[in-house]
Amino acid sequence: MNRLRAVITAVMAFAASFCAAAQNGEYEIIETEIPSDFQPRVDVDFEIPIADDFSFAINNELRFRDNCTRIDRNYLQGTLSYETCDYFSVTSGYIFQSVLTQGDIEYERQWQYRHRVFLDLKAEVEFDDWKLSLTERPLVNLRPWADGIHDQLDEWLIRSKLKVDYDIPKTELTPYAFFELSNTLNTVDYGGGPFVDRMRFCLGMKWEVSDFNSIELYYYFDIRNSRDVSYTSGSSGIYNIFLNKERQYIHILGLSFNFGLD
Repeated sequence: MNRLRAVITAVMAFAASFCAAAQNGEYEIIETEIPSDFQPRVDVDFEIPIADDFSFAINNELRFRDNCTRIDRNYLQGTLSYETCDYFSVTSGYIFQSVLTQGDIEYERQWQYRHRVFLDLKAEVEFDDWKLSLTERPLVNLRPWADGIHDQLDEWLIRSKLKVDYDIPKTELTPYAFFELSNTLNTVDYGGGPFVDRMRFCLGMKWEVSDFNSIELYYYFDIRNSRDVSYTSGSSGIYNIFLNKERQYIHILGLSFNFGLD
């Protein structure tokens, strides 16, 4: 009797799941790998002290894509920093982003504009010529062009960066390396929830040309993950959901020119 009851229960569960699948349609997850790309960038930064332990900086960065064959985007950034003590600082910032869309035909490409607001919480310690720092950056991307269905209007992320610097004695050179992990905090419906959208590995060198100028040359290796959701909606609700998980490996060579006043 117990065996018959178990069989009936299993059949009913299968029938219920089959009916639910028929009603909700198909849910399919596809994983694809996008060809790797070389995306160099260059930026200029100006920093001005405005009060004790306070400073303001403005930066403009131009990025390229498709193996450096065309412009990808331009970032215009302003930041206000406060050094609370020798080992902790807070920076708030705003970035105006101009992003060139990825149309295959030149005349179909157009600029999209979005805004980013972020807060950097940085702790650091020094050991002789070594410096170790940890930076936590919560941020939000405001995208007026998004439809709120396939792309979030407000994209929230948090990025964690662990960095080590070494001041080479009797030189003006400072090599450094860091690892940064970027996590999404919200995703579109049926996107599978928050995920790691980028891992970044960096090797760089900073050269103090003078008291007012420095130059940085760096290399990034990025592992980027993205998710694209498409579905059909009707009177019976949402059905035929397709979640495409994409991964791409990016090589970035960057050059930074920094100017500042003591």
